[in-house]
Formats: sequence, structure tokens, C-alpha cells
Amino acid sequence: MHFTTLVTLVTLGASSVSTVAAGCHRRHHSKAASQAIASATAASSGDSFVGAAQVSGGAGAAATASFASASAAASASSSSSSSSSSSSSKRSLGWGLQGLKKNNIYFGWLPDDGSGGGKAHTIQTIEDRVGHKTSTQGWYAQAQSGTLFDGSQLNYRKDQILSGGVFQPAVMPTGGWWGLKYDDNQQAVAICKVMKEYTDAGVEVWLRFAHEVNYYQSDGTYQGDVNDFKEGWDVVAKACREIAPEVKMFFTPNVASLDEYDKYFPDDASTVDLIGVDWYPKQSSGFDFQNGPGNMKKFHDKYTSADGIKFAIGEIGLGVGADINARIAWLKNIMDSHEGMPNMLAVSWFNYDKDHGYRIAVCDGDSETKAYFA
Repeated sequence: MHFTTLVTLVTLGASSVSTVAAGCHRRHHSKAASQAIASATAASSGDSFVGAAQVSGGAGAAATASFASASAAASASSSSSSSSSSSSSKRSLGWGLQGLKKNNIYFGWLPDDGSGGGKAHTIQTIEDRVGHKTSTQGWYAQAQSGTLFDGSQLNYRKDQILSGGVFQPAVMPTGGWWGLKYDDNQQAVAICKVMKEYTDAGVEVWLRFAHEVNYYQSDGTYQGDVNDFKEGWDVVAKACREIAPEVKMFFTPNVASLDEYDKYFPDDASTVDLIGVDWYPKQSSGFDFQNGPGNMKKFHDKYTSADGIKFAIGEIGLGVGADINARIAWLKNIMDSHEGMPNMLAVSWFNYDKDHGYRIAVCDGDSETKAYFA
């Protein structure tokens, strides 16, 4: 399959915000766009992220010291079988799933932020149109190489994030893996300190660190290779264990073969709490979520278990222009997977009005969506 991306830069006051969404068969993200992001970061790193996090004191200092004395050997490979235990935390996985639900699968949204040309809307607007509180909500943020992550892109929407549902931040290591190394984990510490702000506020967090890495490393949005990703993942996961132990690590590659999912799966399976796949099929009928080219069930069956890693969808939609009936048919096909994929907990819909349009809420015909979830 051929994967594509669209990158849009949005200016919010003094901050330069890049919102990125990727999927199957979308328009390609050009190298020029990647270079524009890198240039903008280099030219304005002093004000792109106002009030950058400081890596000193408290849990952050302890984690830094811990990693300073560690080596790559500390990340010795463990079995990636479905019986592997998930990362430790104070509360069990999924305690924050308390809203919209169908066929025993929780459901939520990535609300449109307006960066793709559509009119921005809030999670509350979606809830009003569908008639249910959300179970999840996802937002994007970039961890720019050379600039400590301060979460400003997420804090801009903090009131929405705190309003309910499991928070699924997609934190993207753009421009390189600075501070995401065994001998320098300062960016990992900064990311985990931001995540702790939300868990301390009573929000369950599923961190989609370096989501769609298999695609974004191919188009230049992420640098390096699979080994850079695996080291970065391990460093972030273990920093969060020290700083924000309630954060759940959510591995979400872009749609691909099972072999490619295996290639990128973290070496230490104990650092993975959930897996899933981002998929935007380029079709308007004949959907097969479980056994189609997304290889969802194969991925689910290989790595998840009743008492171990769980499955969820961090973002999904329809990858072609189609009417609301086709989009809802795809939604139904996904949500009918509960029997064949018993360890699937939740689905989050990419509710953006960009390209051909992905919305199933806050759009014409969304009464059908409301009726489906009634």
C-alpha cells in the first residue's frame, strides 16, 4: 500500500503549532514540508515553545540520574508474545473509559482543530451532536529536536482534555531523536512531566509516542530508522515509569503488513500497554476491518491477551470521498469486531473536515451517527 500525509502549520499567538494527521492513501507529505518545519523550528526555537519544561528537581532529576547510569543493555529484549506483562501503573488500564460505548467497545474522537481547512469544533460540540459523553479524545503535538517539550500544543486545549474521556496524545519526535537516548533522556523526561500534569488531574493517559512511525520515517517527518525508534520508545516508557507511572504506552503504527508491525514492535514488550493501527481505507464499500489489508485481527491475536496488552484504535476514518452512509458503514464494520477481537477496548474517530472530509459528527447527516449510538 501507498501511505500519505498532510502537514499543516498553524500559528497560535507566539507559538508555532504543527498539526499532523496521516493515513492510508492520502496526499503525500512532501520533503519540502518537512524542511519547512525544521527551518521554522531552527529559526524560532526561542519562542515556538513558550516556557519550555526544565529538567531539574523532583522526579525529573531522579529519572535523569537513573538514565545517566543506565546503558543500552538495560533494554535487553524480552519476548513479544501476547503473554507479556504490561507496564506497571497505580490503576488498571481503562479506568477512564466511562462514556460512549457500543458492542462493548468504547468510542471517542479526534476533534477538528481547524488546521486542515474545516471549521474547528470542540469535544463538547461533538458530544452535543451525538448525545453522549466521549470515552476518548486525541490531540497532536510535536516534540521538536533541540527544544524541550512543554506541552503547549496540548495545554491550549486543556479544558477540553480535562472534561472527560481517556486522553490519547500523539507526541511526535520531529527533527531527530535528541534527548530520547539512553545517554541523554532529557526530552523523554520533559514529555513525561507533561503527561504527569494530566494524570495528576485525574485523567487517564494513553501516550501514542511516535505514532505511525513506520510511515513517518519513510517521508522524513521522523528521522533515523527502526533502531532509533525502539531506543526512543524505551527511553520514554521507562522515564514515564519513574515520573508518571499511570501513563499507558500505546503503540500505533500506520496500516501495514504483520511483518512490518513486528519489525517496529518495541523490543521490551513490558513497555507496551496497548497496540493498535491507524487506518484510512481507500474504499467506500466491502469493508473488512478484522481480516482486510489492515491485518488488525492478526496483530491483535499475536500480541494481546486477557491479562496483558490490549488493542485499541488511536485514529481511523475513511480514506476516500464518500457520503455519510459509507462512513457509517465503515464505523459499523469496525464496531462489529467485538467478538473476533475480544481484547479490543476502544476506537477513536478522526473527525476532521479536510481533504475529502472524514466527519461523522458535526456534519450533515450526523443524525445517523446519533441513531447508531442511541
